[in-house]
Amino acid sequence: MAKKTSTKEKVTAPALRPGKILVSTDFSENARQALPYANGYAEEFGSVVYLVHVIEPPPFMSDIQDVPLILSDKQMQQKARDDLEALGVQEFNPSVRVETLVRKGKAYQEIIAAARELNVDLIIISTHGYTGLKHTLLGSTAERVVRHAHCPVLVVRTGE
Repeated sequence: MAKKTSTKEKVTAPALRPGKILVSTDFSENARQALPYANGYAEEFGSVVYLVHVIEPPPFMSDIQDVPLILSDKQMQQKARDDLEALGVQEFNPSVRVETLVRKGKAYQEIIAAARELNVDLIIISTHGYTGLKHTLLGSTAERVVRHAHCPVLVVRTGE
C-alpha cells in the first residue's frame, strides 16, 4: 500500500531576529508601555531601535495658513527630537543603539513609510484597546499600521 501524502504541507515561519526595530511614540503613558518590548528585543538580538514621533497637523487647522501658533514647525520638530533623545536615554539600556526620527503627516502613513525607507524588520506600537463607538470615532493608528506594514508588527495593548 502506497503512503498517502498530505496536501497540506507544514509551513515554518521564519525566525524573528530583528536587526532593525521601529517603535513609534506620541509621548503618552500608553505609548511608553511599548518601549520595554523594544528594549528587550534590541538587547536580545543586538538590534538598532528607531524611535519615531509623528507630528500630525490638527485637522481643524488644515486649511488655515496664517494663524499664529505658540511654536513654529521648526520649534515643534526640535522639541520632539529633544524629547525623543531624552526618552531614548531614559527607557533604553546604554548597550542599545537608538536613532531618533521626527516626521510630519498622518501617523500611520508616516510610520509605514519610515519602516519601508529604513527597511526595518519589526514595528512595535501600542494601542489603547478601544472598542465599539470609541474605536470608530478615534480610529486606530496601530490597526492601520498592522494592515499596511511590510514587516511583522508587535501591538502592545494598553489600558484606556
